[in-house]
Amino acid sequence: MKNLTGQGDTGQPTRIIACAVFKPAIEHLKLEERYANLRVTYLPSNLHMRPQNLRDYLAKRINFARKKNERIICLYGHCFPGIEEICQQYGVLKVPGFHCYEMLLGTEQFDQLINETAGTYFLERDLILNFEEYCAKPLELHDEEMRRHLFAHYKRLLYVRQPSDPDLVQKAARLARFLKLSLEIRDADYSHLDRILAEFIQPAAAKQHIDGPDSASIKHERGRGN
Repeated sequence: MKNLTGQGDTGQPTRIIACAVFKPAIEHLKLEERYANLRVTYLPSNLHMRPQNLRDYLAKRINFARKKNERIICLYGHCFPGIEEICQQYGVLKVPGFHCYEMLLGTEQFDQLINETAGTYFLERDLILNFEEYCAKPLELHDEEMRRHLFAHYKRLLYVRQPSDPDLVQKAARLARFLKLSLEIRDADYSHLDRILAEFIQPAAAKQHIDGPDSASIKHERGRGN
């Protein structure tokens, strides 16, 4: 990983507004150390339970960053209807990707997992640690009939493990038994996210960083987000 701090620096600060789900990835990639004018704002991941609140929080953070004359990158999937339109309205760069798991695993691996087994229920650290609050209680999953109804079409639980995760295998296994699903573990691959964020944060420096066989995949990913 190259240190790009100061390379291609336009002087204008850049703000990533991201779901807190991405905090382990961004910290692992040391983006704020690599890019001198970069700052990151994390919004609580449980806002996904209240899409209108997420929409309002995101709009407020975008407006705050615009008042500071910051370039803005939105690091979210399609987490509420109209997120693409909001980003276009405010001139915000939206990282391509429908799901956060696609960004954490890379599009190729994510598509392979989806295609090989219909009915995959994805979990990452935050959701495993807060499953009771985020899922079990609001969805009434302790009721066996409700649990069977909601998970009838799922076949496996796939835990996307990240480098900074504590040992969550036993917790993931208990959740799989609770939901009557098989358990599979895949390690996150941050290279996909790193390439795209590099291009968005510092286009000139990123061209040097990703120039080569992988550069075509960036263009492909940008096309998927349109």
